[in-house]
Amino acid sequence: MTTDALPRTKRSSPSPPTDRVVAIMHLLGSSPQRSYSLTEIERTLGISRATAHAILAVLVGHDWIVRDPETGGYSWGPALTALARPGGAGSRRIRARLGELAEAIGCQVALFQPQGAALIAIETAGTTTAPRPVTAGFTVPLVAPFGREFIAFAEPDAQRAWLDRIGPVNPEFTTRMRQVLAEIRDRQYAVERLSRAFGRVFTALHALSDEFDAITERLAAAVAELTVVDFLDDELAAGHEHPVAAISAPVLTSTGTVPLTLTAVLMRPLSTTETAAIGAVVRRAAADIDDLRNAYGDT
Repeated sequence: MTTDALPRTKRSSPSPPTDRVVAIMHLLGSSPQRSYSLTEIERTLGISRATAHAILAVLVGHDWIVRDPETGGYSWGPALTALARPGGAGSRRIRARLGELAEAIGCQVALFQPQGAALIAIETAGTTTAPRPVTAGFTVPLVAPFGREFIAFAEPDAQRAWLDRIGPVNPEFTTRMRQVLAEIRDRQYAVERLSRAFGRVFTALHALSDEFDAITERLAAAVAELTVVDFLDDELAAGHEHPVAAISAPVLTSTGTVPLTLTAVLMRPLSTTETAAIGAVVRRAAADIDDLRNAYGDT
C-alpha cells in the first residue's frame, strides 16, 4: 500500500505533506491496539525515513500517537481518544447520566476506557476538590496497583501479568492486591484510600499521563511501598469516618467483560454508611451505562 492508495489521497493533492500525515493516521487507526515500527510505516506508505520520522515526532509531541520506549513502535495515542468524543444518542444519554451522578454525590465523575496498557478518561462531569481535575485524555497505566476495578474481572493470566509488571515488591503488597481484587469482584466497586501518598501520586499521574514507560512503572512501585491500597469492608469500621479518595466501579457486561470503568473522585472523609451508599450509587450508574450501550450501541 502507498499513500496513493489511501482514501482521499491523490497525486494532484494541493498538500502532499498533509496527505502523508493522514496516511500515517489511517495506518495506525486501522489497528489501534497494535504497534508499528518506523520501518513498517515508511515501507507500507512509501514515505522516506526522514519524512516519516519527522511526522511521527510531531504526532508524538501532540499525543496523537505514542512511542513504546522498549520496542520503538508507534501506536494510536490518548489525545485522539479525547478528540473522538462520542456524539450518538446513547453517548448523549451517558453524558447526562454522568451529570446526574456527579450532582447526586457532589463530586467529579469520570468514565474510563481501556486502550492497550492504560485506562483513558473519555468523559467527565462535575467538579472536584482535588488539586487538578480529571480531563478527557487523562491516562492511568494498567500496572498494579492502578486499574483495580478493571483488572479484577480479567482472566487470571491477565491479573498475574498486571501484578508482575510492577517488578519486585514486598510479598505483603501482592497478598494485599489479591485480597483487594477479590473484594472488588464481590461488591463490584473499589474504595481508594485518601492519603498523602495518594495526593502525590495523583499529581504525578497528571504529569506523566501520556507516558507508558519505566518512569510510570517506578511510580507504581513507589505506591506499592508507600501506601496501603484501598479499603476492605472489614476495615471500614462503623461509627468512624474514613478518608476516601475515589470509588470506582466496572461497567460490567452480561458476558463478564469490562469495556468501561466509572470513577467518582470524592477526596473527602466518609462514614461506613456513606461509603456503602455511594458505592451502590456508582455501581447502579455503571449498570445504567451498560444498559444505555446495549440500547443504543455507541460509546
